[in-house]
Amino acid sequence: SDETCTFFLGYASARQKEAYDIVKEAHDRALAAVKAGVSCREIDRIARDCIEEGGLGKYFSHGTGHGIGLDVHEPPKIAAPSEDILEAGMVVTIEPGVYMPGQWGIRIEDTVLAKDDRCEILTKIAKDFTILN
Repeated sequence: SDETCTFFLGYASARQKEAYDIVKEAHDRALAAVKAGVSCREIDRIARDCIEEGGLGKYFSHGTGHGIGLDVHEPPKIAAPSEDILEAGMVVTIEPGVYMPGQWGIRIEDTVLAKDDRCEILTKIAKDFTILN
C-alpha cells in the first residue's frame, strides 16, 4: 500500500485551505476516472486540469500516480507521457499534490484497484481537511 495524508498543525491559512480543496477535487475527479480501458495519460490530465483551473498548476510537479506490485513504485505510470492503459486487476495510486517551495505541500493519495467499470479504494483513511491542535 502507498498512502499520503495531509494534516495541518495548529493553524491553516486561507490559501492552504483553498489549495487543499483544489487538490482534493483533483484527487476525486481522477478517482472517478479510474477503470479498465482508461489511459493513464487521461487520468493525469483530469487531475492536472483541475489543479491548473485552481491556479496552482505550476506547483504540481509530478505525475498523478503509479502502479504498485512487488515494488511500491512500478508501472503503469499515471503521468502525461504515459502510453499505459489500465486493465482490470491493476493496483495503482492516485496522488495529486501541490508544493510551495520552502513553505508547505499538500498531497492526497489513495491506493486503488482498477475494475471493469470503476475502482475500489483500498486505503481507508478519511481525506477531510484536518487541523491538529
